Amino acid sequence: MISPTPLQTGGNRASGPSLLASIKGKLVFKPLVYGYANARVHGLYSQFLTPEQLHALTIAPTTDSMVELLERTSYKEDLVALSLQFKGDDLMELAVSRNFARFATKLLNFCPAGAEPVLRAILARWDVHNLKIVLLARRQKKTFESVLPYLVLAGTLDEDKLRLFYSAPDPETIYHLLRVGESGQILNLTLENEPRMTERLRKTMLAIDSVPTLQLMMDELDRLTYFMTLKATSGFGDKDMASVISLLSAAADEKNLSTILRLRAVGVRPSEVRKYLVPGGHFPENKWVALASEGPESPAFRSVCARMGWAGALVQYDKDHSLSNFEVSMARLSAMRSIKAFRSSQMSIGVLVGALLLKEQDMGNIRKVIRGKTLRLPPAEIEKMLVHAHS
Repeated sequence: MISPTPLQTGGNRASGPSLLASIKGKLVFKPLVYGYANARVHGLYSQFLTPEQLHALTIAPTTDSMVELLERTSYKEDLVALSLQFKGDDLMELAVSRNFARFATKLLNFCPAGAEPVLRAILARWDVHNLKIVLLARRQKKTFESVLPYLVLAGTLDEDKLRLFYSAPDPETIYHLLRVGESGQILNLTLENEPRMTERLRKTMLAIDSVPTLQLMMDELDRLTYFMTLKATSGFGDKDMASVISLLSAAADEKNLSTILRLRAVGVRPSEVRKYLVPGGHFPENKWVALASEGPESPAFRSVCARMGWAGALVQYDKDHSLSNFEVSMARLSAMRSIKAFRSSQMSIGVLVGALLLKEQDMGNIRKVIRGKTLRLPPAEIEKMLVHAHS
């Protein structure tokens, strides 16, 4: 954060030359720090799939034809590199995740030092995503190789480290692995001065082999990812950083709104909602608990949706009561916010965060097409689930 000037603190007025020098310094600061990174990341924007390319994937008649279409895009390098070892859906799943990981590495390599902690906190969500998959496979006695295509190795946990979690002899070893190494550094910094969250995580991880369901662990890890992002973005006073925080806060709100609707659908009592909520949104926990009690027909619920730009999605929800369609509508709005951050933020961290979130959408779209075709869904139904990164 830039220190207050004498004018801001009520001290002696700055002299004319020194004030001009201060203004000049601020004018050159962002181009100096973010100019190169912003130019590089704008060059990567053309690599996102267009709506036309996604449509071609949805109507492709065979898996081989989908691979052929993707080989005409930025995913070619990863498809070719993996094609001798993997085929079909596994090949595409692995290729798009490896491509995303390479994209993230590029961003980290040329981003300014001040932006790196924020980008790493966002990417740490994929560490948690991978941990969920690996620990679930361990619990269900599936092979590591069977879930490898679904891993996104964009965080601090590479394949070898994840294999250690998978083969750990007991929960104590898993918890130890979680607290050491580079991933442990990020986690320990996040949990610093947070004894209750630390103890809750410890108890959850130590019980993963004894509880009848892993949902408690899943929920706790979800909460951790949002808290890590919140911690990494706190303390910034920059205007562009404020827009990034708002963007990430909206993602937490989206998660919490979806959570309370899903919990209502299965009859969970509103008083139990609090333990499923994630931190970092625009609204406090008490607000979400109240909304869970009042339901989507209440004025308060509709007021929140209007404030967040979800009014249109709520109108559709009133008609079909499809939670999946409602979630897709919210995701589309998130994509538009990312596009806005990417295009309107000049010489700032907003361009880097926006690009990273849009690349996540690009990967997510391809995976939706792959899995939709595996389920033999018609192309029109798959199209409804897609969130376009171009506008």
